[in-house]
Amino acid sequence: MKTSLTVKAARGALGVTGVTILVYGLLGLPTQLGPSQLIGLLTWMAVAILIHDGVIVPLSTVAGAGLTRAGAKLQPASAAVLRGALLTGALVTLLAGILLKAQSMAQSATVLEADYAVNLVWFWVVLALTSTATIVVLERRARRPVTIRL
Repeated sequence: MKTSLTVKAARGALGVTGVTILVYGLLGLPTQLGPSQLIGLLTWMAVAILIHDGVIVPLSTVAGAGLTRAGAKLQPASAAVLRGALLTGALVTLLAGILLKAQSMAQSATVLEADYAVNLVWFWVVLALTSTATIVVLERRARRPVTIRL
């Protein structure tokens, strides 16, 4: 597939813009942060890379392989609903985890007063029920015999 000259120029411009912003940010870090903050930031970034490459990527790969195997017997639309539900659940769980951590460290009990753990459980229950019902409906519709009327 050939890429037009305009698309290549747009990609080049976006690449140059991204690198320029990155360099500006990196050059500004030493002027905005003290030495201990800079070391803390670099340590956090290194740990984030290790967690991403050592934990999240392998788990995602295993989960993706499992989903591919489980979804092989489903219709494409049903498999898409399953993948979408699990992705949505994972993202909401990640956000809830952040809120639970912030709630445990909060100085004031009124800042984060919701019961995030219970809400997360209810979210997963509703997500599981609605996605299961959707998949059942889609699978039944796909399995119906086609009738031809003359």
